[in-house]
Amino acid sequence: MSRLRTLVVIVGERTDAVVRHRALAFGPALARAGVALEVHAWEKSWLARRKVLARAEAVGNALVLSRLLAPVDVERLRVRVRRLLFDFDDALPLRDTAGGATPSRTRVERFRAIVEAADAVSCGNAYLADLAERAGRRATVLPTVVEVGDGPLPSEPPVPPHVLGWIGSRATLPYVETATVELAAVVAMGNPFRLRIIADASPTMPPGIPVEAVAWSLAGEAAAIDGMHVGIAPLPDDPWTRGKCGLKVLQMLARGRPVVASAVGVQSDQVRDGVTGFVAATREKFVESVLDLLRDDGLRRRMGAAGREDVRARWSVAVWTPRVVEHVTGALA
Repeated sequence: MSRLRTLVVIVGERTDAVVRHRALAFGPALARAGVALEVHAWEKSWLARRKVLARAEAVGNALVLSRLLAPVDVERLRVRVRRLLFDFDDALPLRDTAGGATPSRTRVERFRAIVEAADAVSCGNAYLADLAERAGRRATVLPTVVEVGDGPLPSEPPVPPHVLGWIGSRATLPYVETATVELAAVVAMGNPFRLRIIADASPTMPPGIPVEAVAWSLAGEAAAIDGMHVGIAPLPDDPWTRGKCGLKVLQMLARGRPVVASAVGVQSDQVRDGVTGFVAATREKFVESVLDLLRDDGLRRRMGAAGREDVRARWSVAVWTPRVVEHVTGALA
């Protein structure tokens, strides 16, 4: 093994999911390959940023992880390191859905600055890779992936009622709210359920849709997902959502829960329609799919088991670790 090298990972917040799933998940394998990860938040304070720049200069290698730095800070970082990597999992040149999903001049400039400065660029899907190529550099596609456990599937919660589940955050709650009409239709057709929301806030739903709010925590995430029968992943179709990497879909599938997902971006590939869940391109298909899974216990359990194995085969940390290690060590060579 070569001499141990350190890679300074520059992130927005050390607790962000992107840090766990696109960096730390591969930490042990990278360490065995001679690369130690060291995570630092890019804070507002200039003094704190100077410390990060100094540390990056001391070790000579940096990875900017799904964070847009000001062009002047990109220049400061570039001159201090031998190798600069950039990895991202969102359509960073754009405002999010709430902001109109349109290009932001500032974000476009910052995105181009880091893409052009980097020695290697990676991203979560082909849509994002196209954004990088337009900004001047070809990117390696490394999808966001999850750990998949062994042993029997987690047991379903008792019924009644059945539990539909969604996992996200305060920022993405509007996505589940876009499915209010469809969820109300399921109830109106004589299929009551409880809507489990795993997040740091609760959505606004009509009285006929009881909401069970479960505060997200890293330690309790798996058990919270196990408390649902069917996962849902509604998304509006816009330039921002097409760049999403589908982490929450994979988390639910990996726990053996079939998912009804909007036909947007990678979700259409992550869910095998009719095998591990359903991909819904219309409101009618969404309602029909949820009803099928609530009414048919055998179908739901077969799809749940197939979903976990499909994630294990295509979207797991174990499967993607060799390619991530190859990308990182090659970029640092």
